[in-house]
Amino acid sequence: MTLKGRLIIAVLVAAPLAWLLTIAGTYWRASHEINELYDSDMLRLAEQTLAVAALIPRSAAPSRPALPSPLPADPGDARLGDLAVAIWRGSDVPLVLDDQALQFPRDDAREGFFNSAVGGTQWRLYYLSEPSSQTRVAVGQRLGERSDLVVAYIASQIVPWLFGLPVLIMLLILAVQQALKPVHDLSAQLERRSPDDPKPLPVEDSPGELKVLVEAMNGLLARVATLVEQERRFTADAAHELRTPLAALRAQWDVAQRTRDPGERQHAQSSVTRGIERLDRLVSQLLIMARLDDINRVSFGSAVDWRSVADQAVGDCLWIADRRDVEISVEWPESDDVPLPVVGDADALAVMLKNILDNAIRYGPKHSHVRLTFSATGIFVDDEGPGIAPAVLPRVGDRFLRASGNEEPGSGLGVSIARRIAHIHGLVLQFGMREANNGFGQGLRVTIRRGSELPPTRTVTHGDRH
Repeated sequence: MTLKGRLIIAVLVAAPLAWLLTIAGTYWRASHEINELYDSDMLRLAEQTLAVAALIPRSAAPSRPALPSPLPADPGDARLGDLAVAIWRGSDVPLVLDDQALQFPRDDAREGFFNSAVGGTQWRLYYLSEPSSQTRVAVGQRLGERSDLVVAYIASQIVPWLFGLPVLIMLLILAVQQALKPVHDLSAQLERRSPDDPKPLPVEDSPGELKVLVEAMNGLLARVATLVEQERRFTADAAHELRTPLAALRAQWDVAQRTRDPGERQHAQSSVTRGIERLDRLVSQLLIMARLDDINRVSFGSAVDWRSVADQAVGDCLWIADRRDVEISVEWPESDDVPLPVVGDADALAVMLKNILDNAIRYGPKHSHVRLTFSATGIFVDDEGPGIAPAVLPRVGDRFLRASGNEEPGSGLGVSIARRIAHIHGLVLQFGMREANNGFGQGLRVTIRRGSELPPTRTVTHGDRH
């Protein structure tokens, strides 16, 4: 059900319910006020009647005094049959002003207000006595008069509401529709928007309740536009990079199929093998990049054991190090300091470290040395290669970036993957040249250290080391 439908149903239920509760409250309050008013009048009338009756001689008290007929004054809307008074003097018959009073029970044990049936009709009676003069007074009022007055008062309130309630509901429905108009306008804008349109939605004209939602949508649209652009660029670059080895493979395969020279065929087959290896490496790194695009898939559940990470990364690089005759050394802190405390995904960090070591081995000179150093503040990877040209250094980490003149095959994704993994873990990679010292030649140094923005972590103590 739509929000508009829910609000309209709420209005249709709430308005009549509030009206019924108002009528019930009005009925209770009107009954209380009317009873209070009539009870006060009956009490005053009983007191006045008792005072006058004490002055009347008992011998002059007929059963009913003669009243002028017709009454000399206009009675207006008075209903004389709803109120009656009875007076008892000693054991005489009552002195009454109305035939109904003849049926009032004397009941000397009663004092105050009582509800009783008189002649088949419910009456409210008030008894008051004067023991010294043996005078007793009963003032009675028909309860139906009070009920009639309450009903008449409530009816005067209900009739206007019967005509006004539908008008009120219509106005409330129109108000709901008008209040939800900005939501419909926002929906229409989103429906007309192109998927790659990064233009933010207008916030100034939005109601206060929608500004937070619109601002969140603008942030989402900006992130979606960035991701779409990244994916578009990544797809184009990947297609370009895949086209080159595939074209080379096709050409070498054609040569191997057509040539009859065994040496040329062997050379073509070797080229096909290297092309397949390059293609396999490229596809593997593309899959890693696709996995890293979703940060929610990286686990931050436990402290990283850098020793196992280093063993995995070095083990993955031994084959290329053996081929190029490069020595890999690992140095650890001499004290009990924990090497760069980090909470994260050990497998992803092993890929990061492996890619950095792989680059140092591939693009450094043969028969050289690569050193991996761990400390409490950072991790350092040093090689003895020529380093990176100053013009290329700012672009290190861009996807598919490879310096010219490299004899080793590659796709230009290794450093980009390492940077992405480091960013997810709140780490940064820094590249710079290092001077020769302690028998270690001049070369490139890659520094891994903690950045300013960190992912969710917990405090790492010495007990977390394995």
